[in-house]
Amino acid sequence: MAEAIEKLARAISPSLALKLASSLEIDGSLAKASAKLPAGLSQASLAECFTVLGAANLAAVLRGFSAAAKSNGMDLRAVWSGPTFAGDGDHTTAAIAHLIDEATEDVFASTYSASSNSAYMQSLWRAVARGVKTTVLVDANLNDGKTAAWMQEKLHGARFLGFKPGPLGGVQHSKVVVVDSSTAFITSANLSEAAHEKNLEAGVIIRDPDFASSVRQRYATLLNEGHLYLLESTS
Repeated sequence: MAEAIEKLARAISPSLALKLASSLEIDGSLAKASAKLPAGLSQASLAECFTVLGAANLAAVLRGFSAAAKSNGMDLRAVWSGPTFAGDGDHTTAAIAHLIDEATEDVFASTYSASSNSAYMQSLWRAVARGVKTTVLVDANLNDGKTAAWMQEKLHGARFLGFKPGPLGGVQHSKVVVVDSSTAFITSANLSEAAHEKNLEAGVIIRDPDFASSVRQRYATLLNEGHLYLLESTS
């Protein structure tokens, strides 16, 4: 029983724990609570805990998970692409898409390469379409500038930045997503189909406003100091 509770605690975020608790408190239905789990999260641990504890006690435990996580001030979750194993959380693709779809005010995303039809690009387009301020940092010289150009065309309405290398050269190779200055995603994955369909990628979601704000501020400072620059629109 303890193992099932530990697996459940590791698999869900504080916000998801509250959603599950609320669902169980409303009607005590395991099926309805399970339906709130994102794709890729196993329902086995939730079901085992439900069987032993019952709806009311499990809801109380879930609220305890959330309170304990929030008291620690930071919610960390490893996210992977590639081979999957029991107990894995979100796949990188789902994690980025879910995170960007949560945005209500601001999205910052940096990448080296990208694919036009990747789930990442689609989620960024949804953000632009619903009026979320969206900034994308790219390597403006990749493929003689063609990658940056089609990205600007596809994500019309987003602000695009490029990186100005130092005397020794270099490329824009960071892969970061920051949403509403409250959550940051640091990953090895580009915004490409290969990154979410073929490659072994590793990343971490950090739900902590102080950390996310510091990451966002780092890029703002790079822009203010001239290490990044605004790309002109191709349209």
